[in-house]
Amino acid sequence: MKKYFLYFLALTAFNSCSNPEEPVLEPDQKNFELFDFENAQQNEEFILGLEVLGDKLFFLHKNYPGFIDNQHRTTPLCCLTSDLNLQFRPSFSENYIIHPIENLNGFIVFPVGPGELRPLIFDEQLGDEWIGAKLVSGSQKEFFHPEKNFDINGNHLILNLQKDEIHKILILEINFGTGFHQLEVLQVIELSILDLGLDPNSNSGLIIQSIKKYEDQWIAHIRSTENGIEEGNSYLISKDGSTEKLSGPATGSANFRFYDFARLNPQEYLITESPIGRISYSSSPISENKTYITELNGPLIIRSDGQKGLIFIPGTNVLASLENFRENGVSSHQLKELDRTGITNDQIYDAQFFENKVYVATRRGLFVKSRENFWEEIRLP
Repeated sequence: MKKYFLYFLALTAFNSCSNPEEPVLEPDQKNFELFDFENAQQNEEFILGLEVLGDKLFFLHKNYPGFIDNQHRTTPLCCLTSDLNLQFRPSFSENYIIHPIENLNGFIVFPVGPGELRPLIFDEQLGDEWIGAKLVSGSQKEFFHPEKNFDINGNHLILNLQKDEIHKILILEINFGTGFHQLEVLQVIELSILDLGLDPNSNSGLIIQSIKKYEDQWIAHIRSTENGIEEGNSYLISKDGSTEKLSGPATGSANFRFYDFARLNPQEYLITESPIGRISYSSSPISENKTYITELNGPLIIRSDGQKGLIFIPGTNVLASLENFRENGVSSHQLKELDRTGITNDQIYDAQFFENKVYVATRRGLFVKSRENFWEEIRLP
């Protein structure tokens, strides 16, 4: 099964708010079903991303944001929009959802509480130096993988901008106000080549290849624009711009190419690297004591229900489980491809465990299945 999975994975890699409505879901669903939003919004469009924060599962649809509560009821947020850039994954916080606009010269900020949709336009907020700036795009991943080179953490936003072929990484401290007034950028901090210990002779800037918030900071993999996709280093980045270089497992890569992590419990994490797709097991995403588990092809997203790992390459249609990594480590971990009956080969862009369900975001809607039946191996004809 492992050889079959590796082969298969390699092939697939080439305006107003309303009251919550109760969806109708079978308690022991054996197949994936299209989630019923029950709010007159279509669920047959691109779901750009999902994230569990507190007691809510947030989502961003191609045209509108919202959240699902712990009773699996959905609440749409203000407002509708049609100019989101579909090649990026969104960033979520408990108060805001942020996503780039289509031409990449700014973001749309959706409030989770009372408020209205507001733009954050680089020309208007960052001064004359950044007139004409756009979010860096297309330089760190294959075209069919959704990009992520920005992330919101509290009232700070880290992002990767490009102007006149020069790439820079900025951290913005933002006054979001009450949700009804224009945003205000209070402070701009720039990360430099020297801050990251990279080649000081490089003059074309920096690229964020992956980034994810971790507590009150971020973990990111960054390289110089002059280096190849397999180069660079991973860092813990603080909101004040200070950085700490992170190391990989002793038996794995020479340097650490962070891509994603999943928390099993407070002292257990699964971590993936890209582009090689190495998976490690550790007490913390930033620990130096990472145990190397396995290696697959592609930039692997990883999720967990606290016992097993769920892995997939965004933009493909394979879901797989990672098991037995605690007891057996490298020697006899298990990989198996999971049944996805009902999703019908849609491209998978995100997945989350929430309460007793598993939600999967695809190009053609949000699918849901009972957690009890989720780990079933693919059914052979």
